[in-house]
Order: sequence, then C-alpha cells, then structure tokens
Amino acid sequence: MDSLIINIIKEELRRLEFIEGVFGSAIVDGNGLLITSRLPRSIPERKFGALAATLFGAFETAVEPLKKGKIIHISVEFIQYQLVIIGSKQDLVLITVLDFNSDLGIILIELEQTIKKINNIIYKYKDVK
Repeated sequence: MDSLIINIIKEELRRLEFIEGVFGSAIVDGNGLLITSRLPRSIPERKFGALAATLFGAFETAVEPLKKGKIIHISVEFIQYQLVIIGSKQDLVLITVLDFNSDLGIILIELEQTIKKINNIIYKYKDVK
C-alpha cells in the first residue's frame, strides 16, 4: 500500500483518539499484517493485529452456517479495557482499544463511520493507480 494512503488512514485513526475512552487503534489486513497503528507503546501492535484478525476470521467461519449476514463487530472485555474489532469489505480489520467504562454505543457509531471512510479511501486509491 502506498505511503500516502497509509498516512491518510493514520490520520483517520488519529481522529478516533479525540473520542473519550479511546486509547488507540490500528488497521491490519485479513492475515493480521499491520498496515498502520496508533496504539499505545505498551501494546505489541504486530501481535495484537494478528490476534484481532485471527479472532475476526474465526468468528466469521464459525457463524457462516447460520447464513444470517456478516459479523459487524466483535467486542472483547478485559479487566481494564475493551477491544473492538471491525472487519471491512476491503479485507481490512480495524482494531480499537477502549477504556473499560466507555460508552460503547457512541464509539461503535464512530468506528463504523471510520471503517467506511477507510474503505472509500482504499477504493479510490485502487481506481487511481
């Protein structure tokens, strides 16, 4: 992926940090390879990305027989924080780390808008290149 597009995506991730309760976020591809990250230094971003993509892929595979639609997001709660994983049409995964007591409803709306923007950025980039 072109460095200009990665910088634009990174700016979208930076915007998420202005939402109360958001510690950081990252975008990985479907295989868990890190594209860009704004995660705190204490989080090993490559391992975290691989974990999130694996979880998302496993859930998609597990619910496929239900044929009730695609997974929108996965939320995992830890003692002090939450992890929200959202997949996209472009085979990307948005990972966001939140404070445990965050207002998840409002944040999910912002995350869904962010992944749509990132999809549009990549779609436009593919047409240009």
